[in-house]
Amino acid sequence: MKKMIKYHILLIMPLVAAILSCSFENQTLVTIDGEKYTVADFRGTHEFLTTEDSLQRVKKVDDFINQMLIIKEAQARGYDQDQVVQIAYETHKKEIISRGYYEANVVNKIKVSNSQLRKAYAKIVDQYHIAQIVVADESLALFVEQELKKGIAFESLLHLSLDTITENGDIGVFSAISLPPEIMDQFKKIKVGKTTKAIKFGEFYYLMKILEHSKADSPPFEEIRNELEANLKREKIMEQGEKFIKTLIEDAEIEYNDEGLEALVKPDSLITEEDLNMWVIKKYDSSFVLVKSIRDAVMYQYRQSFIDPKILIERVLIPDLIYEKALRVQFDKNIEIKRKLKNAVGLLTYQKFYSDEVLEKASVDSMEVVNYYNEHIDEFNEQKLNEIFFRIRGQLRNTKIDRMRKDIYEQLRNKYEVVVNESAFEKLLEEAK
Repeated sequence: MKKMIKYHILLIMPLVAAILSCSFENQTLVTIDGEKYTVADFRGTHEFLTTEDSLQRVKKVDDFINQMLIIKEAQARGYDQDQVVQIAYETHKKEIISRGYYEANVVNKIKVSNSQLRKAYAKIVDQYHIAQIVVADESLALFVEQELKKGIAFESLLHLSLDTITENGDIGVFSAISLPPEIMDQFKKIKVGKTTKAIKFGEFYYLMKILEHSKADSPPFEEIRNELEANLKREKIMEQGEKFIKTLIEDAEIEYNDEGLEALVKPDSLITEEDLNMWVIKKYDSSFVLVKSIRDAVMYQYRQSFIDPKILIERVLIPDLIYEKALRVQFDKNIEIKRKLKNAVGLLTYQKFYSDEVLEKASVDSMEVVNYYNEHIDEFNEQKLNEIFFRIRGQLRNTKIDRMRKDIYEQLRNKYEVVVNESAFEKLLEEAK
């Protein structure tokens, strides 16, 4: 019974740790006029660096509070309903929801086990010293194969190789993980000193001889574990991502019209009204995208890159499909997504307020520059005003911005009640160490 209880405790402990972690994320860090902002809200916009000391981290929390104060004031003045903010928010909203849905269904589902890491590490230290014969003609490749079968020495056939750079065809030592599967499949079938059958890569045929097969002593597993895990995770994400996107495309019943694709890149002098009204993409067997609706955007990209129009279309189509799928399953109601959307509209509101109330008002006229120059002329080492005019103006403007910003923060802290949760604040600083 005790063993069973111990076993269940071991199972539960990671869950408890996760719950406690989430619990801290949801703790109130600061309250402004009754509105609570959590640790997660702070981490959504700010991040502590390992190189920062305590004072720098305290300043970051203070910056967060100032930012929230401006957002609160901006919203009170209706900045969140500003047309510029709303347009920008729609773009950010789509990106946040699409990215979040992709991460939830692809990135966050990828796990790399210790056995997979060990297997990959084994391929890194599994090393082959290789020599090669390279030929361009299949018949010549078959001839070399036959000669080797007869017992003719590999070295005596090197004169047939197109590789004239390496000595004796020796191309060095490679780890198993870096070799293409086509080569490794054959290496597993032969012994040291033997040569593979001809393997085609591109336009050439390669016959690879194993000069030596050994296990390397370095690098140690722990030294490259994190890098190895990141690489394996990246590979799995790419693989899973392709499957995910393929399913979306199949579900949307995407179909391309080859004639429409051709019409997209026709020269302006040859494009006709019939071309412009031709469909290019069909979705869900009922929704059509016409040439005229996307031609300008596609042509702009195409003239700069000459990338296949279909690829250019998919750069927009695939995020759209992810977004549509996310909305269908109500992913926009996800708690974390709602928090990110709130942060996005807050940040945009902050930027518009800061632009209007600080940057646009921090103007410096020419007389201010002239007066400053005359009052500090000894500091400029006989430099003429026209030589440093813009530098002085920039300095004066930055000084005004700093003063205006400080005044706004002070006014808002007097206007709104700010209460910091000291326990959450101290724990946040402690965790960052």
